[in-house]
Amino acid sequence: MTLSEPDVRALHEMITAVAREAALAAGLVARRGFVNASPETLETEQKAGFFDIVTASDKAAERAACDTIWSRIPASRILGEEGGWQGEGDTTWIIDPIDGTSNFASGLPFFCVSIAAYHLGEPVCGIVYDPIREEVFMASGGRLTLNGEPVKAFLRGRTDNEVEVLSNAPYEGERPSRAAQEAHADLVNAFRAVRRFGSCALHLAYVAVGRVAIAYESKFSAWDIAAGIQLVEAAGGQVVAQDAKGHRIEPREDALGSVKRLVVAQAGFDYQSSCLSKLMADGAL
Repeated sequence: MTLSEPDVRALHEMITAVAREAALAAGLVARRGFVNASPETLETEQKAGFFDIVTASDKAAERAACDTIWSRIPASRILGEEGGWQGEGDTTWIIDPIDGTSNFASGLPFFCVSIAAYHLGEPVCGIVYDPIREEVFMASGGRLTLNGEPVKAFLRGRTDNEVEVLSNAPYEGERPSRAAQEAHADLVNAFRAVRRFGSCALHLAYVAVGRVAIAYESKFSAWDIAAGIQLVEAAGGQVVAQDAKGHRIEPREDALGSVKRLVVAQAGFDYQSSCLSKLMADGAL
């Protein structure tokens, strides 16, 4: 059955409303776990190693988001960082209940909930919610809002030496190769500053709203980038996604798992002349 344009619009509005509700529900769990930190809320397990952890609050926040979604839109399939794929339906949700878990567990107030929603493969909305600062970054209907208000970003700068770059590289878990160290040195030499905040989703959200001109990541999963990419696209920003072989790809829902390197930048930033553009082309990062 083909839906009419008004029906599609109404469905997308409902999905967006549910996504926001789910993000707030997960964020409430995360905020409580952070503010009222205890051995119970911070009970930690290692996933890929000591550098990749999950807490009891991550799991509880994801349950809160999933319960909200399924109570409102039962025909949903959800990819969560902690629960993997669950459910069936035409609406797909990609959820990171706490992006920045290491910060969360260490008492550093820089983490967020990230939720992206798609219907029949088409992006519907992306939400990044910072429960500590109570900031809701949302992309829906081609619009970018922050706490419900349209974002009027201004360009921070056009060239590397005028701006900061956000990147979590080099990444924990293994000693950086000589090539990775040299690439990082190139970034330090080219940009006004290199910042490493520990939350990929918030890095992308900050570029989308114009707090930072550019960000780069290369060690992530679909749930780290799905919502943030929608935010940047809604802002009219630049999205450069590459697969493992360095080929440029479109970060659609069905291709998110193939994205291995990602640069996002403000619309007016001169990416082609950037140090990052060369490093990406050379496969140095």
